[in-house]
Amino acid sequence: MIEMTPLRYFLSAVDTGTFTGAAHANQVSQPSVSAAIQKMETHLGGKLFLRSKAGLEPTTLGVELYRMASTIVEQMQSLESRLLQQPRKIIRIFCRPDILLAPYAAALNTLGRNMPELQFSFTNMVEECDLSFSSQDCIPVGHKFLPLKTEQYGVALERNHPLVHSSTISLDDLKNYPIIARPYCPTANQFSQAVTLPIAANAIHDQQLLDLIAAGLGVALVPLSHANAHAGIMVRALEGDLQAHRTIGVTYRKTVFSRDLAGTLVGHIVY
Repeated sequence: MIEMTPLRYFLSAVDTGTFTGAAHANQVSQPSVSAAIQKMETHLGGKLFLRSKAGLEPTTLGVELYRMASTIVEQMQSLESRLLQQPRKIIRIFCRPDILLAPYAAALNTLGRNMPELQFSFTNMVEECDLSFSSQDCIPVGHKFLPLKTEQYGVALERNHPLVHSSTISLDDLKNYPIIARPYCPTANQFSQAVTLPIAANAIHDQQLLDLIAAGLGVALVPLSHANAHAGIMVRALEGDLQAHRTIGVTYRKTVFSRDLAGTLVGHIVY
């Protein structure tokens, strides 16, 4: 019989892509996670993961176990909460429009699984949030900031754009191409002040921005990490003196609970 604890380790390993990330998420040692998963593989008669330098990739057996185990663990947590009559605590989260949420989905998933008493609620009202994903330039009033990473900006292009063959792009290279504006991003002001380009469209958030770029409607200044977020775009570094960057992180309302929750969430985030 497979116990609940190894199942939680397994789910975290899939979510984070590493045994180290799973161990960190469950506050145990990495050998404990490896041993538990190896024991499950022996019990089930097959490998649950393919291991490579890129991380863990679930096998067909692993995918099937993840599908079933996710439901089982969620049901057990819900059952425990109902039997103990624990009210669920609503956590309101705000995500800035210039930040893509996908890289943090696994951490939120792990946090919710380990703390079933929480109920996440995303809000469009920044003043209402308990936690937010934000850049250091846009910390909500009354919040503290936990930095995650600092990243450079580059130019996002449609995959068949003439400039994708260049390893770096200068401002002079862009003078004949329309730009898709990001009016919600403070860093974009550095770009617009340095060069005047025709504006093809104004995006309302970065996920829409990437779709517009992939459709060939224009170019945009985006964080270099956005290159991994959309199959239809390429991102090239800027050359010359114009070098923009940002520091992103998690903010939290100035309460002990929000502070501790933000610290736990940041601990689950694996890049």
